[in-house]
Amino acid sequence: MTYKTTPLFNSLRFRLIASVVTIEIIMLSLLVYNNISVIQTTHTDRLRDTAASMVQQIANTSGNYMMAVDYATLEDYLSNTLNYKELAYIVVVDRDNSAVISIGKTPSLPWPQADQHPAQVNDGTYDVVKEINVAGLPMGSLQMGFSLSLMEDAISKSRNRGMFIAAIEIILTVIVTVLIGVGFTRRLGILANAAAEVEAGDYTVTVPTEIDDEVGKTAHAFNRMVTEVSHRTRQLQQEKTKTLNLFNENRMLIHASLVIQEEERKNLALELHDEMGQCLTAIQADAEIIRDISQGKDKRIETSANAIMQVSSRVYDVVHSMMRRLRPGVLDNLGLIEALKDEIDAWNNRNIETQCEFNYSGELQDLDEHSNIMLYRIVQEGLTNISKHAAASHVLIEIQQLGKTLQLVINDNGKGIDLNPAKNIKGLGLIGMRERVETIDGNFSIESAPGKGFRIKITVPLNRTAEQA
Repeated sequence: MTYKTTPLFNSLRFRLIASVVTIEIIMLSLLVYNNISVIQTTHTDRLRDTAASMVQQIANTSGNYMMAVDYATLEDYLSNTLNYKELAYIVVVDRDNSAVISIGKTPSLPWPQADQHPAQVNDGTYDVVKEINVAGLPMGSLQMGFSLSLMEDAISKSRNRGMFIAAIEIILTVIVTVLIGVGFTRRLGILANAAAEVEAGDYTVTVPTEIDDEVGKTAHAFNRMVTEVSHRTRQLQQEKTKTLNLFNENRMLIHASLVIQEEERKNLALELHDEMGQCLTAIQADAEIIRDISQGKDKRIETSANAIMQVSSRVYDVVHSMMRRLRPGVLDNLGLIEALKDEIDAWNNRNIETQCEFNYSGELQDLDEHSNIMLYRIVQEGLTNISKHAAASHVLIEIQQLGKTLQLVINDNGKGIDLNPAKNIKGLGLIGMRERVETIDGNFSIESAPGKGFRIKITVPLNRTAEQA
């Protein structure tokens, strides 16, 4: 299976890695910042406490030596004290503010003011001052300076060490996230591609389960689903094929039955014309002879002969009407147009409240017999539906040749119907017309809306041959 790549910023892999790394950087930065603040506070507090302790102790010791005016011993003591690594200078000032002992890198006059806290120092030296008192008598003061370089160096090393550790953690996080993310998103990508192929109709796709974790279980369930869908799709396709075959067979039977029906109607009309017509003509002729012979001789025979003539004439009219409905002779003798004119005139006479107009154009004499009778029946069925359901005042029927096709339109201004499929319209007349159009390879369409009338449009090819018919 080919893994399809996605744009970088749309990739789940990129977003996962970027999110984890961003969160890790933010959290480690906050942690490093907090640690540096704690370290700096710890070192400055230590230096402050150390300085306060030392200046107190040295001030007490220095007072005794100053009382004894033993400055040499005091200087030795202070020189030893100066060995403390952070101590920069020591100055002992007498009551006249004159330096009696000065050791280390002493500042120039005037003596610096005491600093409140090492964190507030700007010159790199933390200066502390302590008054020297002996038995409540002021002897002078003690000036001490502590260098901040060692403390700042320690703080810098701690900061660098914390940043280094944070960088290592970020790198390890990126590596671990990439490894996990690549594996995770790769498997999700395989699932996504497999789903796309199934959507496209390929049910042979399988996804490797690999590890039995959540993604692996999802892949296993996906494979089962695809197998089931494939099985059901095959069953559905088989049923669809069977249904389509049955539908085609039924349509063939309908078309064949329509052809056979018209043939039977034609044969029945011929039999009625040939047999019944001749018999009725013979009966009427015999009745006329009987009437003529009995005229003036026997009134009852004459009356019966007249009655037979009237009944036979009535039967002949009924038979003639039946033959016309079964198979209009004008259709075979004069063609489709004349047959439709005759049918429409008869319909107008029966439906005086509705006026049907008929227009035609083009060469329409070359239609085969089957097409003629089917188009005639369609118009006949359309007019029947209009008289029963449309409540129309005007009907327009048009037949015209458009290139190599013939177009038949039946349009009325009646009440129309709603063609919404939800209405589930089942009109046998419309179904019959559609099936008749199918037998002559035509197209059938309808247009209608409530209050907008009804329009039937039929298009039939004119190049049908007798073999096709």
